[in-house]
Amino acid sequence: MKRTVFTSMAVLLLSAGSMIGHHGYAEYDRNAPVTLEGNLKNVLWANPHVVLTLETATKGDFSVEWAAVFQLSRSGINSVPVKAGDHLIVTGSINRNPERRILTLVQEIRRPADGWHWENQQKAGLVHAPNDAIKLRVAVKER
Repeated sequence: MKRTVFTSMAVLLLSAGSMIGHHGYAEYDRNAPVTLEGNLKNVLWANPHVVLTLETATKGDFSVEWAAVFQLSRSGINSVPVKAGDHLIVTGSINRNPERRILTLVQEIRRPADGWHWENQQKAGLVHAPNDAIKLRVAVKER
């Protein structure tokens, strides 16, 4: 009996931690994508999300929650493709509370300087880098 109670408590505590750690996307409007343009201040290449800090000219700094490292790796991105100072155009879903300044559910990231861009595979089925045609499960995109 004691073993059953102890095991039940351990499972409950361990699962509660993972439920608290993950967030939902109800705070974000998936049906109204927003495009932000600005200069990249910082890149945090870590789980649970790769986070970009984007400095916009008129709206201030935004935290852009890109994707998990393993998700980017599956799409062919195994190292940081952007760096501080890059001018980026990012499309995704913005937090409904404008004071939070968070963009997530990223659909696309563009770097106009060299034509590099990334598109969400679930949306488009591809990733594109200059001078490369990267074949993924669904499609190949040629320039």
